[in-house]
Amino acid sequence: MLMPLNFDLMKLQAIELNDQVRKSAYSFDLINNQLRLFPIPVVNTNLLFHYIKKSDRNAMFTSGSAQNLVTNISNVPYNNPVYSQLNSVGKMWVFQYTLALVKEMLAYVRGKYTTVPIPGAEVTLNQSDLLADARSEKIALLEQLRGTLEDSSRTKQLEKRSMDETYVNQTLQQVPLPFYIF
Repeated sequence: MLMPLNFDLMKLQAIELNDQVRKSAYSFDLINNQLRLFPIPVVNTNLLFHYIKKSDRNAMFTSGSAQNLVTNISNVPYNNPVYSQLNSVGKMWVFQYTLALVKEMLAYVRGKYTTVPIPGAEVTLNQSDLLADARSEKIALLEQLRGTLEDSSRTKQLEKRSMDETYVNQTLQQVPLPFYIF
């Protein structure tokens, strides 16, 4: 099918304008820590550039760690994780579990001293409430972790993919088929 000539001319102009606007006319060469610019700028101005050292760029893949790269929860290694290497969701879970443990320890401390004398009266500490809250939070967090690990297992992933395919097939079956009249 032939397109009109003006369509081709408009496409050509759009490509040229794109090259002119989005592509820089400058290039550079870095040899022995000396930067050379092409063409040499004629205006005296500041030059700003971003750089990444090769050691930083390839830090993830050095010393054979590419084989140990964790891409999802199903290939996490079975060793003690380092806190600094956890993602934000993992750090938040550790924070919440640590808070529950601290509540539990505080409850045990308050259990040793059930009443504290103050001038003119005594204060009763809430050891049982704090202990019950801490234990329920720990149980809820462990159940949440088990659920997350179970949902990310290969079996569940395959089941989800199968369900998605079933839904897509059901949707496609409801689309009317086109027919052509010749």
